[in-house]
Amino acid sequence: MNIQVLAAPLQGVTDNVWRMAQHEVFGGVDAYYAPFMRVEHGEVRRKDLRDVEPARNKGISLVPQILACQPDHALMMVNALRQMGYSHIDINLGCPFPPIALHRKGSGMLPHADLVKALFEALAAIDGVTYSVKMRLGWDRNDQWRDILPLMDIIQPVNIAVHPRTGKQQYKGELDMEQFEALLAASAWPMVYNGNLRTIDDIEQTMQRYPTLAAVMVGSGLAANPGMFATDAKPNDYRRFHDLLVEGYTEQLNGGEAQLVRHLQDIWQTFLPGTDHKLFKAIRKSRTIEQYETAAAAALADVENALISETEEDSENDLAE
Repeated sequence: MNIQVLAAPLQGVTDNVWRMAQHEVFGGVDAYYAPFMRVEHGEVRRKDLRDVEPARNKGISLVPQILACQPDHALMMVNALRQMGYSHIDINLGCPFPPIALHRKGSGMLPHADLVKALFEALAAIDGVTYSVKMRLGWDRNDQWRDILPLMDIIQPVNIAVHPRTGKQQYKGELDMEQFEALLAASAWPMVYNGNLRTIDDIEQTMQRYPTLAAVMVGSGLAANPGMFATDAKPNDYRRFHDLLVEGYTEQLNGGEAQLVRHLQDIWQTFLPGTDHKLFKAIRKSRTIEQYETAAAAALADVENALISETEEDSENDLAE
């Protein structure tokens, strides 16, 4: 595809272990956006800082993301990231989850242009940093972007990624392509489309419809199928990807076996959604790592067999032609 592909940040999924495994086994991603970091109890969360440590993200292009409505919190995060060597930081104006948005963070900032302006002015005063923005059309109205777009002049973003829903919609309901097209036409900045891109066909149709896009950002589609952009993926690559996750989380999580199993189970909430129900249920019922690995191995074998059958069928069709 002749367009930049950005991996969207998904809380609890696309951390450094997932990013490195996807990059090593499948690739096809031009840049990975880290799940947002935030300030709690007067300091940047250590967990968030560990996730973006350069040593844990070797060989990939990583864009850290900050979530804040208070300028002083945003400056704390940006200064910490600068010390790590980052010069491109993403600003989250898109998170739709009520515990975040109702505190005027993420998409909850969009009805409050004064807060966005104060945030942008504080960030623009920092030398040597460029910004991008990930946003929704609004929080409770689909035209709140109209008050936010002129403020982009303050930070001069390298791009603006837009999910064409309101925050209140979360991930339900129709995409508002009419408002997205109005935003696209009005923006002087490079635009990125994000939303319901689950297959290569979805991306190609979006590119054909909006040829001026600078990039596409893919989230749930890539989490479901990390091999989405691999042109030469092999059936056992999904097992290899999974094994790297197990290895990475075993090393990084310090909450014992129960925490490791729960986290791996959570990955399967988005990973390979076509998994046979009985096999998925066995994964969810696992209580030890041994039980989990047995259940996951059976599910991955089922996926491999399906991919092998699909490949053989394609070969037979090629011969028939």
